[in-house]
Amino acid sequence: MPPRRTRQLKSLKGRVQRLVTRSEYDKLLAKSSKRLVVVHYLTSTSPAQQLQNIRAHLNKVSKQRELSNVLFAEVDVSQPGFEGLGAEHGVTTLPAFHLWKDGVAVEVLTGMSLGAVAQKCIEHAGKNSAEPPSRWKRAFVVALVFGAVAAAGYFGYQHSRSGQKSSAAQIEDLDAKIKEVKTRLAYVTRRKLHKAKREQQKKLKALEERRQSLVLGQKQSKSILKHHADSDDSDDDSDSE
Repeated sequence: MPPRRTRQLKSLKGRVQRLVTRSEYDKLLAKSSKRLVVVHYLTSTSPAQQLQNIRAHLNKVSKQRELSNVLFAEVDVSQPGFEGLGAEHGVTTLPAFHLWKDGVAVEVLTGMSLGAVAQKCIEHAGKNSAEPPSRWKRAFVVALVFGAVAAAGYFGYQHSRSGQKSSAAQIEDLDAKIKEVKTRLAYVTRRKLHKAKREQQKKLKALEERRQSLVLGQKQSKSILKHHADSDDSDDDSDSE
């Protein structure tokens, strides 16, 4: 009777998943459209000490903080269900390590090149591959929401005092707020915080519309003042005559 899958996974002490079916393998590669996937191809006929060394090293690599968003797995190509997998993906020498991105093996390493595995993982994962812990992401989104509410209250208060403040000063304040929101928008875009990105885009649109309205009102006010000034000059000329 073959060992249960739960026991197989338990034997791996890192984040390296042992795949036992072809469907698991296909699902894992499908995730390479968003994340780097590292697959260790092996055979159960390999020397036990060699397998032990490779697994220990790969588990250690998988725990590195900068690779926390990378998926690691191992596949025994000699197991039922994986027939022809080696030929299909060009696995001619074992052990082999393939780094997958967007369904394509962007890096192929063979033999006991364990040091190169970690180096290539970091290279292809990129500096910003590690996502912040979920609790920090939630806290950041909550802070943005409260910030949006506070900003709404602030601008409502400022609007009520608009009669006491010149339009030029209001435009200057809006420019500063727009710059701040654009900075936040760039940050959440890099972090792929889609909900926070939508909130910042709405806030930016509202600020820019408010600024455009103030600029238009300022131009109209200047035009009216100029018209009155021209009328006063013409009246003065008439009186002098």
